[in-house]
Amino acid sequence: RGIAMRIETLKRMADQIALNNEGASESEAVVRVATHLTNFWTPAMVEELSDYARDHADELDPVVVGALARMNAQHRV
Repeated sequence: RGIAMRIETLKRMADQIALNNEGASESEAVVRVATHLTNFWTPAMVEELSDYARDHADELDPVVVGALARMNAQHRV
C-alpha cells in the first residue's frame, strides 16, 4: 500500500509541475519540468517515477513523460 500511495503522490506532484508550465510550448515545458525535477526532486523520487512511467506513461501528463525521457537520455552518455 505504501508504494502505491507514494507513486500517486509523485504522479500528482509531477502533473502539477507540468500544469504550472502550460503557457509554454510543449518543448519548453519539457525542459522546464526536467529542470525542476533535477533541481528539487531526489534521485530516488525521479527514478521511482521513471520506472513507473515505463509501463504507465498514459497515466502521466505527456510533458512529464517527455521530461523524464530527456533526463534519462542526458544520464546515458
